[in-house]
Amino acid sequence: MINFMEVNDLENAKDILPESLLAEVQKYAEGKAIYIPKRNKAKGWGEASGYREKLSKRNTMICTRYSAGASIMEIAEEYFLSPETVKKIVYGRKISLPEYSPSVYSAEQYSNAGLGEEWVRIYLASQNEEMPDSTEYFLSELVKIPLRLIEAEADNAAGQNSKDNSGFPDVPLIVRFTGHRFRVLCLREQLEALRKEKKNSHYAFVFVNNGKYSYYLNNFGKQFQR
Repeated sequence: MINFMEVNDLENAKDILPESLLAEVQKYAEGKAIYIPKRNKAKGWGEASGYREKLSKRNTMICTRYSAGASIMEIAEEYFLSPETVKKIVYGRKISLPEYSPSVYSAEQYSNAGLGEEWVRIYLASQNEEMPDSTEYFLSELVKIPLRLIEAEADNAAGQNSKDNSGFPDVPLIVRFTGHRFRVLCLREQLEALRKEKKNSHYAFVFVNNGKYSYYLNNFGKQFQR
């Protein structure tokens, strides 16, 4: 049995469309009942570029290396990831890809899934900033770092050119640790605003120079809150 749509279920185009658009539609389908399909759903992060598939393959390779006997530290050094990130990848269950937003909540979701570096990559791209070279820096987990330890880089142009972050007061800071000093990579205004609010600490991802990772881990990494 075929069920036909009741006339009362139909919307009158003149009640929905602007007059100019209605006039155009009437040229082609005056007096006809037509179906207007929904717009195609936008692709999620990484679908168009293939990055999601690349990341999935990388994580599979990491799990394979671990199963074959490689240590957490060996894998971390091979893939330029923090040991904490590697642990989440090899010990965790199947990763569910979180929804991205410029917020601490989203960064935590990515970090908990072992995908903290992907959140940082997306965020830096939105600020027209490049990801630091993975052959030179490890990336820490999302940590809560005392603001007194962080310096704003004097030559950081991102403070003038980046988007206004006042609408996202909980955006994690992106920090670089080199020369035994913590320097904000971007979001200078964000750092200054947090200090004006007399905040003692804030969430941050820390890029650590490869040669200083052991020093960072022993002197700071284990002390920072997660």
